[in-house]
Amino acid sequence: MTGVEPEQTAAAATATAPTGPNARERSLAPVDIRDCQRDRLDLPFAEQFALWAMRLWVDGRRGQPVDHALEGAFRRLHQPQALRRLELFMLSLAHGAIRPIRLWPACSRPVSDDEARLLDLLRYSQAGEQFAPALLCRSFLRPAAAAVTARLGHDLAAELAEAGLHFPLSRQACHV
Repeated sequence: MTGVEPEQTAAAATATAPTGPNARERSLAPVDIRDCQRDRLDLPFAEQFALWAMRLWVDGRRGQPVDHALEGAFRRLHQPQALRRLELFMLSLAHGAIRPIRLWPACSRPVSDDEARLLDLLRYSQAGEQFAPALLCRSFLRPAAAAVTARLGHDLAAELAEAGLHFPLSRQACHV
């Protein structure tokens, strides 16, 4: 979406508004580059991996063949079951969304505010916070879905921690 004017982005979003049986799964939307203040390459490896996996999952829901890449990545972490946790977490996000959740394609460098919130959710979950993850989810999920998604995010964060991917709270978590 680099170089796309906001009016074109809004028009494209309106023109492709989700409809039909998979509408909720398509509620994960692209974002205007001017909304992004972070660069993916500045993130620690654990956060880059989690962001890449979430983005790739969305790319797969948009019809790109990504299953092999995701399965291989989680197998190399020696946590193939973590892929199922990611799927449940992302499905909960997609089905509970009250607005489009802004996620970039997997290879993009900017990090949207929604993506930063999702990384913060994993960070707070690994730190043992009970309420912050659900509060983060409430900016784009229905209240009941926020609680379920926060729990699924906790499960995903625990699996990633077992694989040695840690999201230290010392990094600036700024969305609570």
